[in-house]
Amino acid sequence: MIQGWIVGDRELVARLEAMPGKLKDGIGRAVLSLAVELQGNVMSGKLSGQVLKVRTGTLRRSITQKVDIGEDSVSGTVGTNVTYAARHEYGFTGTESVKAHLRTITQAFGRPLKEGSKQISVRAFSRKIDYPAHSFLRSALAEMESKIREQLASAVQAAVKA
Repeated sequence: MIQGWIVGDRELVARLEAMPGKLKDGIGRAVLSLAVELQGNVMSGKLSGQVLKVRTGTLRRSITQKVDIGEDSVSGTVGTNVTYAARHEYGFTGTESVKAHLRTITQAFGRPLKEGSKQISVRAFSRKIDYPAHSFLRSALAEMESKIREQLASAVQAAVKA
């Protein structure tokens, strides 16, 4: 007959029960850090000349990051709520309608206007567009892929060791 005893079984059970919380906290901190870094890369790199040039800064200012920690999940989101961002990210091919509007002109027939500038009415019209994709979110995420994998693996290892 072979007999065996486990010494420290209560401590082992307590450690295993505490692991999910530590694991979720560690991964949450890593995801938050990575989301902030990705947001910075998009704003200071991709939207500052690498992919798109700044005109008004609205798209760049609209880039946000958010981390959600649920009971059994951790997710990080970097994105924008600007309507035209999808056209830049994915491109667009199709027809768009342009509403009637006023346009300010400073020259006519290649010559400057004597008055300096003048507003003219433009009728509504449709135009065909073939705009290629200028990915600023997906490309930034792809560039960080190896770093994301490394930091998440480190967070898991640190939680297991603790």
